[in-house]
Amino acid sequence: MLLDVLVISLIIGLLRRGKLTRLGNLPLRRIELIILPFLIQYALVYFGERGLPLLENWGVYLYIFSYSLLLVAIWYNKHIREMKILGAGILINFIVILANGGKMPVSVDALSRAGLLNILPLLKSKAYVIHTVLTESTRLKFLADVIPLPPPYPRPRVVGVGDIIMAVGLFMLIQRGMLKNRSRG
Repeated sequence: MLLDVLVISLIIGLLRRGKLTRLGNLPLRRIELIILPFLIQYALVYFGERGLPLLENWGVYLYIFSYSLLLVAIWYNKHIREMKILGAGILINFIVILANGGKMPVSVDALSRAGLLNILPLLKSKAYVIHTVLTESTRLKFLADVIPLPPPYPRPRVVGVGDIIMAVGLFMLIQRGMLKNRSRG
């Protein structure tokens, strides 16, 4: 979802006569603490979808580590209002993940409504360490991935409250970056 929001934010920023080059002026600190967690999570999804056995033992720890790095990045960037919003979404997701054994629970009903039941076997796989199936024993169900984004959404998916808050923060950050110091006229 964040990739979708990133692209939409850039397009809207350009339509509002913002400039991509201005994003480089955002006062971000410790950018590596933002990039590394996304690389870790991408690797976990990529190799988890391929059933790499190494992830069965260590993947959950890497996932938790990636969220920890993101929270440290938010701390370094707390001077940016939009990063606090992003951080709130990250924290919500992290709490749900920690409360559920290191994986984000996903509603089967929401998967069905989004037309994504085909990924159910993946969610049940031990090698896939990012998500799991939401069950009766799931903690903080209302904060898990329970909101379907079905077609006509271009990339159907299931998201949670934390994802939506992160999306709002990212959108606002991109708009601020692209439009800041724009000359009026």
